Amino acid sequence: MKRTFTILALFLTLTMLSASIATATTYVVEPVLVAQPVYAGMSFYVYRPYNMPSGWFVTFDGYPITRTAAGVWVYGSYNGAALLPTSYVVGSIHPQSLPIVQYVPSAAVSSMQQIQVTPLPPLPSSQPLLGYPVPAAVTIPPTYVPEWTTQSSFTSIGTWNKLVDRMGILEKPRVPIAWKGDRPEALFVWTGKSWYQIQARPGISEKPSEMIKEHLYALTRMVKNNAFEWKDADTALLANQAAVWGYLWMGRIAPSNF
Repeated sequence: MKRTFTILALFLTLTMLSASIATATTYVVEPVLVAQPVYAGMSFYVYRPYNMPSGWFVTFDGYPITRTAAGVWVYGSYNGAALLPTSYVVGSIHPQSLPIVQYVPSAAVSSMQQIQVTPLPPLPSSQPLLGYPVPAAVTIPPTYVPEWTTQSSFTSIGTWNKLVDRMGILEKPRVPIAWKGDRPEALFVWTGKSWYQIQARPGISEKPSEMIKEHLYALTRMVKNNAFEWKDADTALLANQAAVWGYLWMGRIAPSNF
C-alpha cells in the first residue's frame, strides 16, 4: 500500500511539472547591465530569454542584440529562423527606423482545427450614386531620394574598405564621416561635393577626436561654401546604406567624444 502511494505521488508530481513546462513561454533571467564601449559612459540593460541562441540577448524595447569580436553591441536581424548580427551599433540610431524586427517568443501549438470558410459573394460594380460627387483620385507623394545617393563622388566610399569600417554623422558641422578602427590612418568627412581627408600625423597614434579638432573650422567653411545641408531623413537612409557596404553605423558623433 505504501509503495502504491509513493508511485501515485511521484506520478502526480511529474504531471504537474510537465504541465508547468508546457504552459511556460519565456524564461527571463535577471536583467544585466552592459556597457557600450564605442560610446563613453553608455550602458543599458539586457535580458536573455530561455530560447535565445548562445551569445544573444534582448533589449528592454524588444530587439535582439549580440556582441562582436571587438566587444561592440550590435542589433540582430532574422534570416528565416536564424539570427544574424547587423552593422547597426546599439545606441547609434532608433531601432524602429531600421529594417529589423523585434524578438518574438516562439509559441507552442496546442491543437489544430480545420474550419470551412464560405467564400464571400462578389462585390457589385462601383457606380457613382446619383447626387453624390465622384471621389477624386488619391495622389501619392514622390519618394524622397537624397542627392548624395546619385553622386558617385559620395558612394565611392563604399569601396574604401581598406580605410573605412564605420560611418556616422558628425554633430558640428552636421555631415557624414567615415574612418577605420579606434586609431585610424585617416578620417573622411563629406563637404557636400567631395570627401575631405584628414591624415593621422606620422608616427603618432591618435584618436579620431584628436585628429579632427584642428580641422573643424575649415570643415565648417567648406560645408557652408558648398551650401550643403544634411536632413534628418538622410540619416536613416545612410545608416541602411552603410550596412549594405558592410560598415558599422555609429550614429551622431560629437567631435570630442569619438
